[in-house]
Amino acid sequence: MADQAAALLEVLPDLAGRSVLVVGCGDGRYPRLLRGEGAGRVVGVDADQVLIAVAQREEERNPIGISYEVHRLDRLPVMGTFEIVLAFLDSPGRLGRVTASLAAGGLLVVVATNGLSFEEGLRDNGFRDIVLHRHESGDVHSARKAS
Repeated sequence: MADQAAALLEVLPDLAGRSVLVVGCGDGRYPRLLRGEGAGRVVGVDADQVLIAVAQREEERNPIGISYEVHRLDRLPVMGTFEIVLAFLDSPGRLGRVTASLAAGGLLVVVATNGLSFEEGLRDNGFRDIVLHRHESGDVHSARKAS
């Protein structure tokens, strides 16, 4: 995780006070990291109830203001409006669901969990300023949602 966390922090802008949605948050390590880096409102979402329970227990044990919800990616509702969405995805097929909660002009950061390229899917979904950040722990794509 340390290498991937460092790679993500290099890609992300200053998080001070920003709202962040983490899709595929697992046990909550990344929401906690981003909150620790100054993010304001942080929401973590994952389909795995067991992992969300782990994240919620940690939040109860050491509260820092993160909320967690269980949602399947194919049924992900609009979670509000966020300035940054960080998503761990294995396919570009669900980008529309993931980005429905991203504000116009907001930053999407996608960790490709299986090595696929998301560039075409990002372009097809109206994103601009697409950058691929290659890293040994997995490729990270960043892009801005069109205004």
